[in-house]
Amino acid sequence: MWSNRRRGRASENQLAALRKQIAALEAELVEKQTELADLRVQSAAFELEYETKVGRNYRALEETEAAIGRCKKQIEDYRQWGDKRPKTRWGTDYVSVEEQYRRTWRDPAPPGPSHLPPPVSPTQTRELRTLYRQLCRRFHPDLTQDPEERKWRTEMMAEINAAYEARSRTELEALAARPARVARAGSGNLQRLEALTERLQYLQQRVREVEREIDEWLHGPLMDISLEVKLAARQGQDLMAEMAAKVEKDLERKQAELDFLRAQLTQLGIECE
Repeated sequence: MWSNRRRGRASENQLAALRKQIAALEAELVEKQTELADLRVQSAAFELEYETKVGRNYRALEETEAAIGRCKKQIEDYRQWGDKRPKTRWGTDYVSVEEQYRRTWRDPAPPGPSHLPPPVSPTQTRELRTLYRQLCRRFHPDLTQDPEERKWRTEMMAEINAAYEARSRTELEALAARPARVARAGSGNLQRLEALTERLQYLQQRVREVEREIDEWLHGPLMDISLEVKLAARQGQDLMAEMAAKVEKDLERKQAELDFLRAQLTQLGIECE
């Protein structure tokens, strides 16, 4: 009888210890998910800023350089073959922001509508982050193992993430007003112990996965560029504006070269490709 009671108390102690570890891991996971969401927002904002200020002209520069190459090839073919010159096909490839940045600094049209989230104050940012964490603690799919509830939570988190990335407090508050589903309860200490142990292992794995993803974002090429821009700003240097000015100057120079080559083709009676 005494032995059974001791085993029962030990089992309850184990359950309590597991619950404590799980609660700590759930809180840690929510914090890391919030950090990851913030990194994604910052990255998207920087990429859009780069695209607005530099990217459009950079692509125009790439297209102009490609057109110069085509014109030179047409002139070369005409000199070698006359009117029987061979036909060639040209194309352009997508160039990433990171590659644009590297090429722009290899040597020491009005912008369209912006989809940047509206600017918010530091206080509003903290409030949004607090609300986002609260929603994560309630609705995150990693906080359940029930397949049906997990599916529902996944859909909820997709809406929550979209609202947070849009910096929309109204949407986040509306989502917070939704009721949470009640998970089905298990029975028996042994089953509960097994379920909690499995839950603990799952959370440990998820924390490691999110940490790896955060590390990839922090050390990715786009974040490196963003950091360079921020460090330059602290020293009073507008690196983004300098990049935009350099690309614009290169574009003007290349456009003049292209105009000259097209004039040559016109004199030769050749239609520009």
